[in-house]
Amino acid sequence: MGLFNKLLGGDRMTDPVRGQAHVVACSGYHSEGSIWAKCRMQLVVSAEGVPATSLDERMLVHRSKWPSAGITLPITIDRANPRKVKIEWDEVQDSGERAAQSAEAIAAMMRGEPAPWAEAHGGTDP
Repeated sequence: MGLFNKLLGGDRMTDPVRGQAHVVACSGYHSEGSIWAKCRMQLVVSAEGVPATSLDERMLVHRSKWPSAGITLPITIDRANPRKVKIEWDEVQDSGERAAQSAEAIAAMMRGEPAPWAEAHGGTDP
């Protein structure tokens, strides 16, 4: 019934607001050759007027957007039911780009250079 409910619009958010989902843990990508795979994520979601809520989510994710522990994902969350969340995948950075940026940041720190985010954030971690 859940799928039909979503298709017919019965699973709509009553009070949507933009927020963020912090990925605490995430399953690895194990579907060689597939573009989409099932991903299990432990998230902490929050938004203005919404208390932080822990969620265990399972969903199909495109391999180019595969999340990893420690990143923050843009979401729309229902203030009336913080367990109702939609990840805004179109706004998520490609996982290959994220990996390249992380590698460059680590290399810069190992060379004794300031972290790439230091100038934009006044010399502090993001």
